[in-house]
Amino acid sequence: MALLANRIKRSSKMVEFARFILVTLRRVFVLFFVIASLYLFLAAPKRFSSISLEVVGHVIFGGLLIHENIFKQINLITQNFIYLRDLARENIELQLEVARLRKLQSNIYLIQSENKELKKLLSVAEEEQYNYVSAKLLSVSLNPFSKTALVSAGVRHGVEVDQIVTNSEGLVGRVIQVSNNYSKIILVNDVNSRIPITTVSSKEKGIMSGYGNGSKILYLPKTHLVQKGEKVITSGYGNIYPYGITVGYVKKANAEKVLVKPVVDLSKTEFVSILLPQ
Repeated sequence: MALLANRIKRSSKMVEFARFILVTLRRVFVLFFVIASLYLFLAAPKRFSSISLEVVGHVIFGGLLIHENIFKQINLITQNFIYLRDLARENIELQLEVARLRKLQSNIYLIQSENKELKKLLSVAEEEQYNYVSAKLLSVSLNPFSKTALVSAGVRHGVEVDQIVTNSEGLVGRVIQVSNNYSKIILVNDVNSRIPITTVSSKEKGIMSGYGNGSKILYLPKTHLVQKGEKVITSGYGNIYPYGITVGYVKKANAEKVLVKPVVDLSKTEFVSILLPQ
């Protein structure tokens, strides 16, 4: 854009320079014609020989031809410069308008995407008949010792410690720290997380805790009946996590351990719901 704008400025300067040359040449020719006309008018007939008349006639005639042809060409070039300058300006204006419309389209798409996710959160909260507050997921911290997230809702929104955080897929975690406008969440796959769960098909109950990048179920008997692919939900025990929230799916099950893949993918999550007391 800046390059095209500079070209327009240069073209404008060239147009102004051409106009200056044109006006100057016209003034010179006008002065010449005035002097020649005065010479013809004032010269005595006897002193004005046929040779002088011939010379002056050729000069004036040639000057008229130059004036008619050269100045026409200069005018044509000047008009072409003006046309190209205006065309370039219109082109820049159109490009700016296209850029503005593309930005507007991008903003509309972003708003539509956010509204779609918020509607999903609303439908989940309404189905479970919870009061809730929606919050934007601001950051996620994932390391071997701590897996937490920061969201944009706090005390002034009604958020308190130990409230449950979900999205349209299932359980995200639990509030562990609150300020006026922000909250810190311990995620389901944090090593310190303890979530009472039950498996949907085998009806086995246990406590889910963080394990590597996923989770594992603790306190299961070695004779458990858990199968790979089973859905895992909150059991409702402990009066913190309500019953029936999807936590994940079993990805490995044997007598030694049962591993669970959390259902929520935070890399694709923009908003969460914090469940409030009814």
